[in-house]
Amino acid sequence: MEALLVAVVGVCGTLSAAWLTQRSAARSLAAERHNAERLRQHEETARAQERVQQLRLTSYVALNQCARHYFGALNNSLHALPERAEHLDELQETRSEYRACYAEAQMVVPDQVLAVASAVNRELNQAYGILRRLHGGTLRDADSAEQARAHLDAARRLLHDLRREMRLDLGITQVVDGSPQ
Repeated sequence: MEALLVAVVGVCGTLSAAWLTQRSAARSLAAERHNAERLRQHEETARAQERVQQLRLTSYVALNQCARHYFGALNNSLHALPERAEHLDELQETRSEYRACYAEAQMVVPDQVLAVASAVNRELNQAYGILRRLHGGTLRDADSAEQARAHLDAARRLLHDLRREMRLDLGITQVVDGSPQ
């Protein structure tokens, strides 16, 4: 009887060992699959963030370039006031390019950058409206070359702020003690 009991315990031990080994291997495989899935998701998230960062960079470069070009065209138009409407076609084309860049930026830039871009947009468009009326001879009461200059001066300061905000968002400029470096 003892032999039978020892045999049963031996067989149960052998079967239990095989079952425990199989169960341990299944757990290891499941953990490995889980880790692989987590790694895949992490890499996918990193690639998506990289694509967004690249999209922002492209948009920022275009917006900065178009806004500065538009600013320059407005400034040239202000200096050309005595000559009248010779610069208006170039100014209109530059404005259209700027508006396309600004519209794209509205879809991809964060709110903090968009707030400054919107302020720049307002000042540039105020100057544009005044200059169009000055060139066309359809003036409003407050329209003057000095008023257009005031809007362009405000736009110049805001363009600097816009560039700083874009660089901060991209991580190019670092904030130290509350001020950009």
